[in-house]
Amino acid sequence: MIRQKKSPMAERFGFGKNWKSFSEGLRPEDYFGAKESLEKLVPNLKDKTFLDVGCGSGLFSIAAGALGAKKVLGIDVDPECIAISKKLVDEVYKWDPKVRKDAIEFRVESILSENTKLQRYDIVYSWGVLHHTGDMYKAFDAIKNLVADKGILVLAIYNRHITSPVWKAVKYTYVKSPRFIRRILVFLFLIVKFFGVLITSRQNPLKKQRGMRYYTDVVDWVGGYPYEYASIDEVRNFFESRGFVLKNCIKTAGFTGCNEFVFQMVS
Repeated sequence: MIRQKKSPMAERFGFGKNWKSFSEGLRPEDYFGAKESLEKLVPNLKDKTFLDVGCGSGLFSIAAGALGAKKVLGIDVDPECIAISKKLVDEVYKWDPKVRKDAIEFRVESILSENTKLQRYDIVYSWGVLHHTGDMYKAFDAIKNLVADKGILVLAIYNRHITSPVWKAVKYTYVKSPRFIRRILVFLFLIVKFFGVLITSRQNPLKKQRGMRYYTDVVDWVGGYPYEYASIDEVRNFFESRGFVLKNCIKTAGFTGCNEFVFQMVS
């Protein structure tokens, strides 16, 4: 009997399914929370070109269009994410007429593709994505080439911590397990993360930023495999040695959450 070789996607978390669940209950406050967080990181988007690498639900691409970007492209390797993003444009427009629908495009594409025909953009945004590609440093190398001269690169990357290998094992277990085991893991970590965030950051875990919701975030966290991580110095050194300067860095409030980086291309 010939055994079929498993697709590499079989050992990946279904981000598209999680974003679909999130989008089905999308509320205006979710969108406006995303829009506000984007404006804080990138205060001036007017007449800029904007690339969203790993767009997920598409909320940040849509927000970029509402904040004045003249051309917005959201890409994602998951076709389900692209379908969701296209659908949400019209829905969000009802809440925010500033959304420039004609300026926003979504398409299926991988940052790791050797055949990419992506142009260079004034703002390249990839929040919590590149550490899930399966080859984070190759993704770093690819994304730096998409930033225009004097352009801005916004990244969020999981922080390196002594517990990081443990979390990697948890995520791998999740994607390899049957549904009932996955549900148990999510239930356990709904509790674990609640008290973990409360103790380490002294913030209300249920009060989410960036338009996310607690349950969606926990499912994404528990199941998000492939999973890589890097310290602030590792990320900074990589990009600064390749012609970027670090303009802003927001350290995670916890141990293994995402550090946020705003780089500018200077050479």
